[in-house]
Amino acid sequence: MDKIEVVIHNFFKEYAGLESLKNAALLVCRRDGVPLFSYKTFESTWNDSTAGALIGGMWQAAETLTQFIPEVKDEDFRFSFDTSSRGIFIVELSGNFEPLYLSYIYYNLDNPARMKSRVKSIKDKLDMYLDDHLSNVSTRISTQEKEVFLFSDISDDEMDDLFSEVIA
Repeated sequence: MDKIEVVIHNFFKEYAGLESLKNAALLVCRRDGVPLFSYKTFESTWNDSTAGALIGGMWQAAETLTQFIPEVKDEDFRFSFDTSSRGIFIVELSGNFEPLYLSYIYYNLDNPARMKSRVKSIKDKLDMYLDDHLSNVSTRISTQEKEVFLFSDISDDEMDDLFSEVIA
């Protein structure tokens, strides 16, 4: 697990309130769709990887569409695809880390607006939690780390031996 994934899991362990979610799923995923956290209150046929990939793709598609809107300011966008009782709601987490999305998938709700407000509150708390717990840890690879080679002191003969069974 990555450091950020551990911090997210710790947040949800400490966060009181997920057990009150009904007919819902909460998923945190990276921009590339890799799920970092998942919580479901119902049985489903989809898995976290599929949902994460679709969430990442939907966000990127919606983000690209906003480029056609004149005078778009740097605002906190949200993605909502819903009816009066079921749908999908996605918000982007804010911080000094790669883009992450918190999504809420729900059905059979009497008041989805109240739950969307609650998801925004979870997002704000998670943003602060990540900022507090990642402030001393860089989630990006530094230039110095990029220059470290896996086989920095390997000889040509050792390389030949390493791949001798592959090359026939």
